[in-house]
Amino acid sequence: MSTTARDLEKRLLATTVFELRVLLAGQLEDDGPIGDAARLAYALHNQALAALEDRPFNVDDALQRLESFEPRLGRQYLDHFAKVVRDEG
Repeated sequence: MSTTARDLEKRLLATTVFELRVLLAGQLEDDGPIGDAARLAYALHNQALAALEDRPFNVDDALQRLESFEPRLGRQYLDHFAKVVRDEG
């Protein structure tokens, strides 16, 4: 099976999310933006692994996991994030 440029793009971004989770693992308790980034990477690392293993995952379920970030990031940020992911904006 050949790897297309699109596959490589997906793998690059999935690897980035997974590696950010690893690099920021010690920052999960941080109350600032670094902690937010750590928790965001942690929330999506299983989806990143699924993408790397060419397994499907439910995007709506992944976005739902991010709802717990609303108090920190705000409704507007989460809505914008979901629109970009769904290519609605």
